[in-house]
Parts: sequence; structure tokens; C-alpha cells
Amino acid sequence: MQLSENVKVYPTEYQKNLIKKTMTEYINTVNGLVSDTVSGHSIAKTTTADVSADLPSALKNQCIRDARSIVKKHYKYCHKAVLKNRSLAKHGSPVRVTAPNLPTLRKPCCYINNQNYKIKDNCIEFPVMVSGRSKRISVPVKLTERQKALFSDAKFGTMRIVIKNHVLVAQIVYEVAEPELKSDGNVMGIDLGIKCPAVSYCSDGSVKFYGNGRKNKYMRRHYAYLRKKLQTSKKIKAVKRINDKEQRTMRDIDHKISHDIVKTAVAHNVKVIKLEQLQNIRSATRKSRKNNHSLHTWSFYRLAQFIEYKARLAGIAVEYVNPAHTSQRCPVCGSMHHADDRNYTCECGFHIHRDILGAMNIENSTEFVGNRQTA
Repeated sequence: MQLSENVKVYPTEYQKNLIKKTMTEYINTVNGLVSDTVSGHSIAKTTTADVSADLPSALKNQCIRDARSIVKKHYKYCHKAVLKNRSLAKHGSPVRVTAPNLPTLRKPCCYINNQNYKIKDNCIEFPVMVSGRSKRISVPVKLTERQKALFSDAKFGTMRIVIKNHVLVAQIVYEVAEPELKSDGNVMGIDLGIKCPAVSYCSDGSVKFYGNGRKNKYMRRHYAYLRKKLQTSKKIKAVKRINDKEQRTMRDIDHKISHDIVKTAVAHNVKVIKLEQLQNIRSATRKSRKNNHSLHTWSFYRLAQFIEYKARLAGIAVEYVNPAHTSQRCPVCGSMHHADDRNYTCECGFHIHRDILGAMNIENSTEFVGNRQTA
């Protein structure tokens, strides 16, 4: 499994100028290659000799690979738009989907593959151009004890250098071995929701609620209010800054919830975590003015991804099941009933919290649909 670590770099002023120049040249080169390819020039046989840029050959080669990846993804989205328009025209709809704009890199960055950088003695060595020639520079970094332990015998992947909050950061990809999955243990069902971000039910009878849905909804409303206020004032940069802050905050919350879920699973000797396959949930769920905004900003996919990779690191398998009727089916008699708000009561006398019922039915479900979440 591939994971990544952020490492702050502390270059001298001279090194900082060299790195920023390299980053700017890098994105300009990639954008140029993408534009040329879309204009009709083939990138399939492009080599570093064909690229005119003030970059080391290793970075030129990486530019070509990045440009190929961007062009391939762009053509894929264009093809989807064409198919969608054909489908709309077939059904007599006057609506048409516009083809996506050509993607371009705007923020300065550069990618360096694992053969062209080295972490050694609290420094990262990588090539840049100095007076027209490729030269390796050694830039000091600050590694935590945990990172030192991780990097001591890790197999590295691509490194990306970016600017975050006016500070240069190296994002380093590395591989870790996944432990063998447990063969014995309990099964845990996880019900994801808006009012309660997650509820777990374990086959040993334990139940736990995670997160605070009311707090999450308040934060989203607060950030939406700030964005609306800034948009009225036409402060576009401030709107983007607020949006980025909201995404960082919600991502951090999802990390904490997923960590807590996996920690609970380990404590209860769980071998399998079951989640709902929530593909197309936005189009399948009943809409209302009250929950429409929450539904469309709900990061269920991201939370499921976090649970999935953290469970795999703990040796716990993850399975996805059919979500149909998990909050309506009585686990005692099998009849269907709608819950009254959060309370579920069946004619047979069984009653329970609606979210616990969902987690219970997910844990008992045999309608397996896959081992991976799909966007």
C-alpha cells in the first residue's frame, strides 16, 4: 500500500530561488506539452530531447509522463460528454453537456521520481538547473522520529514539492507492507449518516456512535454564510481560502472518525468491517430543502476510503453490502417499517435507534457487492 508524508524543507535563500524557478518551469513545461498534444502533436514518442526547458533530463521525463496522464484523463472526460450528449439527443432533450476545459497546472510544483532523490542525514538531495547544468542540491528537512522510523527501510515513490502557507513542503510517497487479514474474529457493521456521521454495531453486541453531526452541519452552514458574504463583496481569493479551510477541517474530522472506528474494531477483535455501497446515493435519496445542502456536501466516499485503508493497515478486511432497506428491515421478523425520526418500532415489539438498526442490518447482510468503494 502506498502512503504519503509531508516534510517541511528549509532551504537557503539561494536554494529557495532555484527550487521555485524549477517549479515554475516544470508546470509551464507540462502545460505546454498538454497544449501541443491537444493541438495535434503526438506525445506518444516524445523524448527529453524534444522538450525545450531549463530542467534536468529527469524532470523533463517526468513532465512528459504527467502531460500524458493529463491528456488521457481529458480525452476520457470529453468522451463521456459526447456519450452523454448522444443519450440526451436520443431522448429528445434540448439540454447539452459542454466538453470540459483543457486542464492546466496553476500552482507551482514539481514531481521527482524515486530514482532522482535521496533522503540522507536530515537532508533531501534532488537535481535542479544551476547555470545551465543539472546539479544535485542537498536541502535540510525536519523529520520527526516517526518519519525517521518510516523512511529507514521504506521503498519510496514519487516526491512532489509544493508551497503550502508560503512554506516549501516535500510530499513523499512510500510503500508499506499490508499485514495478513485476520481469519477469526467478529464482524462489524458501520452505518454512515448525516445526523450521526457513523454508528458501529459489532457481532459481540457492542454499539458505538462516532462524531457530531449537528456540529458538522453548523460548521458547513457557517462556512457557507462566510462564502456568501465574501461573494457579495466580490472577494474571490477570500472565498477560495474559506473553502479550502472548510475542506481541511472536514477532512481532519473524517480522519479522526475513521481512526476511532478502526481502533474500536481492533479492540473488539474484528476481522471484517462491513459498509454500505453508497454509489449514486445523492440521486437515489429523497430530497428536501432541509437536508439538500447537507446531502450534497456529505463526504461519505472520503470517510469510507479512510476507513478502508486504515482497516487494511490493521489487518481487517472491508466489505461493501447492498444498502437497500437497512434502516427499515426488522432484524427479528424481517418486516419493513419506516422509522419515526430516530426511533424504529416494529409490530413484533422490537424497537431500537434507527442508526443502530442500520448498522445491525449491515453487519447481518449477506448481499456482498465488492471490496472497494466506487466514486
